[in-house]
Amino acid sequence: MNALREKFPALPNVARYLTSRPVRRGFLWDSFDAGIAAALIGDPDMARDHFKRVLREDALAPWIVDAQEKTREVHTIAADHDAVTAWVTRAVDSCRSELDLDPVVLAIS
Repeated sequence: MNALREKFPALPNVARYLTSRPVRRGFLWDSFDAGIAAALIGDPDMARDHFKRVLREDALAPWIVDAQEKTREVHTIAADHDAVTAWVTRAVDSCRSELDLDPVVLAIS
């Protein structure tokens, strides 16, 4: 864990890494994660570019349809940092709750 914290000390480092990865068709979570990171650092144009890649994937399974619905939600608010931060916070809280984990305070800036 410490090695990752050293490699990615702040959100812009994470965003730079995620948005620089090559696009791989069929790996929609790569583009989704890159879009979220770009939106969180205040680059809505880059975020929307990555979200559009997710939306271009063929909806071959229910989980892809769900992923694309989430993508549409965040694509719409990509330029509103506070709204994106709130969306991410709710998503993390929901996942942690489903896993029966304690809530955490996110360090999103």
